[in-house]
Amino acid sequence: MRSELEASETEHDTPVLKETLDTENVWACEIDSASCQDDSSQWSETLRASSSSPSVFSEESSNLAVEIPDFQLSSPRSCYEPFHPPAPPKSEEDALRCFGLSVQRQSSPSSGHFELQLDEFAVYLDTENYPCEMRCLHHLYARPGYSNFFFDGILSNNGQGKTFMKRIPISAVPVGQYGLQYHSVGNQIWLQSTYCDQSDIFYKLCLPAREYRRFFKAFLWVANLAKHFVDFLVFMEEKGTRVTIRHFQSAFGDWLLVVHGDAPDLMDWLAQHASSDFRTSVNANISFLYKEYRGIITDREYGYHDIWAEIWDFTKYPDLSTGTAQEPTVVTDYVYHRFSDLPFGSRLHNFPLSRRASELRERASLKHGLELACASHGPATSSFVNKTEGDISDITRAIKPGDTISTRRDDEVSRSMRRRELSNDFAGVDRRFALVQKVCERSGGGRYFEVLWYCRPSDTLCGLMKYPWRNELFLSDHCSCSEENKIQDCEVLRVHSVQFRGDSTTTSEFFCRQRYLSKEKKWIALDDSDLICSHLNPRLQDSTSGKYRPGDTFLIHVNVASSTSEACELISVNTRGAGTRLCFRKLLRRSNVDSTAVTCVRNELVYSNESIECDPSGIVGKCHVRFFAHDENIPAPYNRAGVGGYFYITHRVSPAGLCVPLRSVPSSLRQGFDPAVVISELRGLDLFCGGGNFGRGLEEGGAVRMSWANDCNARAIHTYMANCSHPNLMSPFLGSIDDFQREAFRGNFSKSVPTIGSVDFISGGSPCPGFSTLTNDRTTDEQRKNQSLVAAFASCVDLYRPKYGLLENVPGILPSKANREQDVLGQFMCAIVGIGYQAQVFYLDASSCGSAQRRSRVFISFAAPNCKLPGKPQQTHSHPPETRHTSLGKLPTRRHVLAERDFLRATPFSYSVARQVSSGLPKIHNGQTDTCIAFPDHRLARGLTKGLKARISLIPNRPWGMNLRSASRGILTPAERGVFVTINRKTSKPNTEPHELDRQSSAYGRLYPNQLIGAITTTQLPDDRKHGRQLHWDENRGLSVMEARRAQGFLDDEVILGTPAEQYKIVGNSVAREVALALGLSIREAWAASCADDQDTEAAKPLSSSLATGALGGNADHGPRHTSAAEASIRTRVIPQKRRRRATSTMLVVTGRAKEKCPPECIDAR
Repeated sequence: MRSELEASETEHDTPVLKETLDTENVWACEIDSASCQDDSSQWSETLRASSSSPSVFSEESSNLAVEIPDFQLSSPRSCYEPFHPPAPPKSEEDALRCFGLSVQRQSSPSSGHFELQLDEFAVYLDTENYPCEMRCLHHLYARPGYSNFFFDGILSNNGQGKTFMKRIPISAVPVGQYGLQYHSVGNQIWLQSTYCDQSDIFYKLCLPAREYRRFFKAFLWVANLAKHFVDFLVFMEEKGTRVTIRHFQSAFGDWLLVVHGDAPDLMDWLAQHASSDFRTSVNANISFLYKEYRGIITDREYGYHDIWAEIWDFTKYPDLSTGTAQEPTVVTDYVYHRFSDLPFGSRLHNFPLSRRASELRERASLKHGLELACASHGPATSSFVNKTEGDISDITRAIKPGDTISTRRDDEVSRSMRRRELSNDFAGVDRRFALVQKVCERSGGGRYFEVLWYCRPSDTLCGLMKYPWRNELFLSDHCSCSEENKIQDCEVLRVHSVQFRGDSTTTSEFFCRQRYLSKEKKWIALDDSDLICSHLNPRLQDSTSGKYRPGDTFLIHVNVASSTSEACELISVNTRGAGTRLCFRKLLRRSNVDSTAVTCVRNELVYSNESIECDPSGIVGKCHVRFFAHDENIPAPYNRAGVGGYFYITHRVSPAGLCVPLRSVPSSLRQGFDPAVVISELRGLDLFCGGGNFGRGLEEGGAVRMSWANDCNARAIHTYMANCSHPNLMSPFLGSIDDFQREAFRGNFSKSVPTIGSVDFISGGSPCPGFSTLTNDRTTDEQRKNQSLVAAFASCVDLYRPKYGLLENVPGILPSKANREQDVLGQFMCAIVGIGYQAQVFYLDASSCGSAQRRSRVFISFAAPNCKLPGKPQQTHSHPPETRHTSLGKLPTRRHVLAERDFLRATPFSYSVARQVSSGLPKIHNGQTDTCIAFPDHRLARGLTKGLKARISLIPNRPWGMNLRSASRGILTPAERGVFVTINRKTSKPNTEPHELDRQSSAYGRLYPNQLIGAITTTQLPDDRKHGRQLHWDENRGLSVMEARRAQGFLDDEVILGTPAEQYKIVGNSVAREVALALGLSIREAWAASCADDQDTEAAKPLSSSLATGALGGNADHGPRHTSAAEASIRTRVIPQKRRRRATSTMLVVTGRAKEKCPPECIDAR
C-alpha cells in the first residue's frame, strides 16, 4: 500500500507564502505588520480548512480507496513504504550547497541571518519506545528523552530550487515578534538544525505536511501563549509588580484586551480557549514558557517574578523537613501508649511536650470539656470484684430508679447475641451494668427492674483494643422494655456509684459522659433526657411534635414504582385519629416541565401549585431549596448538581402553565442557607492535604476556613496554594507531619505551626497504601510507616484539642476476623473517645454523593462535648444495578457490623457515569499531540510506548467493557495474544498467558461508558490485574488527566501543578470533591446548631434568607467573599453553646471544673 499522501504530490509544486527572502537584519528590523497579518491569516485559514481532512491510501489496481483520518497517523509519510519523495532528495549539506550556502561557525553574534523556506514539514521523535512519532515543537527539551527531534520537509528559496530533506536533527526553534507592537507571532517561526548550529542559517516554517497540521496548529497556539506570557512578565516588571500564577486567572486576559484590543489575530487565538482563566494553560506549557522567557529576556533577573517559584522549581514554600521518610513517627505520650502494641508500634517515637505546649493543651481541654489527664489507669483490676457476694436481699431492697446495678454477663449458652471478648490490656469484670428506670413488683413476690444498659469499651467500636480508662461506661440506647426476660432482683450483684458527665479523675467507681448508639456506631455527649428511656419519656414518644414544620422541604417518594424521590415543600400537617397525613407542594424538575431549558441541571426546580398528600412513611429525607434570580450566578453548594441534597429555583409555573422567571420569593418556603452570608468559621488544620480537594470541599460547606495545611509533597502544597481562595490567611507547612509535630511539641509556634488552642478543626486523609487491598505487601517498612500515620493524626488531635475533626481512609483500615487484635481503627476510636470526644464511624461511596466513581471510604467524624456531632451525609444518588450489600467487620453483639453500605428506597438523582465525565471534552484519540488548547489537562499521564499502543489497539471497543481476558477468548489470534506476553524482569520468565488470566483480572480493561469509573489511583497501570480497567471505552488510550480530575470532582477552573504524571498522582491521592462537600455541609449544619447567640439568626436557625421577601436580587456576586476588618468589627460573633450541666435527684453528680479564660496566645491573629 502506497503512502497516503502520494496521490497529492502535485500540491507541493506551488509555494504557499509569497514573501521575498530577506537575509539581512531580520532580528533587528521591524516586520511590516500588514504583510505579517496577510501571511498569518493565509496560514491560519489553510490550517483551519485542512484540520479535519482525511489522508488517502489508494491502490493503483483498484477503484477502492481507504481513507485514514489524519488523527490516526502517528508518523510522517516518509516512514511508510513505499515512499516517493515529493522533491529530489538531498542531504542537508548538499541542499545548502545548491543554494550557495555553507555552514560557517560564528565567533560573534551576527546582525542578520540567512533564511530558507521549509514546506511540507513534519517533526518527529525517533527512539526505541517512540519510533518515528510526530511531536509538537514546543515539547522539544520539555521533558527527559525529548532532546532529539528530527524533521522532514521541502527546502526552497522562496519556492525555487525545491529539495527534500529527511531526518534532520533540530537544534533550536526561534520564534519572533515578541513585543507589545505585535498581536501574534505571525509566521515568524524558524528551525535551526544541529548541522547549522551556531551559524546564521535558519529554516522558516511555512506550510506543514498534511499529517502534521494538527501538531503544528497546537504549537502555533502555544507559541502565541509564550509571546503574550513573556510580554506580560516584561510589562509587569517595568510596573514593579511581581507576577504570580493568580495573575493568569483573570488579570492576564484583561490585560491582553487592553493592549491588543480586538485585533483579529488575538480574537482568533482567544476563541480557541473559551475560558478567561489561563492558569492551566500556563502550567501545561511551563517548560516551553520558561525556555522562551530565558531565551528572550537575557538581561533580567530570573527570580523577579514569583510565578517561577510557584510552578517551575516549587520553592515558593520552602521544604521544612529535617528527617528522612523512614524516620520514627512522632506522637504524644498518650497516643504512644494506645498504639504501641500494633504492628507499627516500633516505629512510634514518644516525644515529650514542652512546658508551654502542655499548659496550652490544658487550657484548650478545659475550654472544650475534654480530658486533662495524659496517663491511663494502671492494670485493669477491680476494687470490687470480691465484694459482690453477700446478702442479695439487702442489696436489692434499696434499689431505686437512677441507680446503677450490675449482673452477670449473658453468654452464648443463654442464647444471647453477645459473647464476652477480652480487650487488650484489660480483662475487666465479667458482668454487665445497667441504669435502673423502673422498679416493678412480681405477682409472686420479689421485684424486677426495667433498665437502660451500659456498654463497656469492648462492647463498642473500640473492640479488643486498649482503652485508656478502665472505669468508663457508655449509656446505650438499648433498654429492657421490649424484652421478655427482665432483670430479677436475685440477679443483681451490686449497686455502683457513677459520676455522670465526669471524667477519669472521678472518685466514684465509674464515670459516664457519653451515650453509645450501636446501630449508628457513634458516641454522643450525655444529656439529662438520655437518662430516661424513650418508652418512659412522654416528650420522646410524640414523633410529630417539632418534627414536621410547614415550610420545610423534604424528599418524598411520590411514585412508589420509581426509585426516584422528589423535593417537596410541607404545607400542612393533619392528624386524623391515630394517623398523620402530610400535605406537600410539589417542586417540579425544570428539565421535565420546560422544553426550552435544554442546559438546565438536575437540581433546578420549578415552583408550582401542585400538591400531594402522604403519610410520614413517604418521607425519604430532608433537602434544602433556595430561590435565585434567573440571571444570577448560582453559588456553591447549589451549583453542584444536587450534592448534599441542595436544590435551587429560578422559575415558577404560571397560571397558563408556562415556566416563567420568579419575580418575588414565596414567603411560605423555609429556604436553605445563603452562601453569601458568612458565619463565624472554624479555623482548620488540613493534614495530609495533598492538592486540597478535600479541604476546599469542606470549606465550600460554609463552616470551615482552612488556615494551616501540611503535606510532604512540594507539588501538592503549591497546588493547594494556587487554588486557595484566601492565600494571605493560609500558612502551609511543607514537610512531614513528624517535623510539623516536633516543632509544635517544642512550643516553636510560627505562621505555619499554629499555637495550641487556635485550631478549631482538624481533617486529614492519612496515606492509604498501608491499608489498601491494591498494595501487594502491607508489611514492608514503607507501609508500616504509612499505617503509623493514623497514630500521628491522633497525636495532632491530642495536642491541639480542636472542636471538630475528620479522618478519612480506605475500608481496609477496618479489621478482618483474622486480625481483630490489630484493629487500627478501633485503637483510633479508643484514643479519641478516651480524650472525651463524641465520635461516629461511617462508610460512604463517592458515587452516593454524586461522583462518577464508587471510591468507597471510611470516615471518622468527631466533636468536642460542647459541640453538636455532625451527622452522616445523606445518600443523594442511587447505587448502580447489582450493587452488593457491603458489611465490614463485626462487633461482639453480632447484630451489628463496623461499617456498611446504605441503601435508600429512593434517591433524588441517579448515579453519575463515565460518559458524563468526558462530556464536552474533545476527542484526543491516542493523545499523541499531548496538547489540548481548550482543556490543557486533557492529556495523558503516561506516554503510550510502541508496545503499549499495540496492546491497547488489540482490545476491541465493542461490546463495551472488553478486557484482555475476554478478548483472548475467541477474538485475539495466537499471534495477537503473544503481543501481551512480556518478560518478568525479576525472574526472566514470561508472564501469564492472556487466556490463563483468572476471572477477576481486569488487565487492559476498557471502561463502560454508562457505568461508574473505577477508583482513580496515583498511577495508570493498564496491565494491572487488580485495577487495570483504565482504558477509554472508545479511544485507544487511558483516561486523561482532565477526565481523572473530573472523576475526582476537581472543578474545571482549578489548576493542578506539575507534569501530567505528577498531576495524576495528586488527583489519585485526593478525596472526591462531592464527598468532601457533603461532609462540609454536614459540619456546617452541626456547627450552626452548636451556636447559641439568638441575635445571630444565621447561626442559630436554618440561616435566614439574604433576599427580601417579595423581591429577588439582581446579579448578586456569590464568589469567594473576604470579610474586611470593618465588617468584622460590626459582625455579631457566633458563640459556641456550652451544654448545661444540671443535677438530678436520682443520681450522683459531681460538680465539673470551672472554666478558665482563654489565654491571649490561643486567639488567632486573623
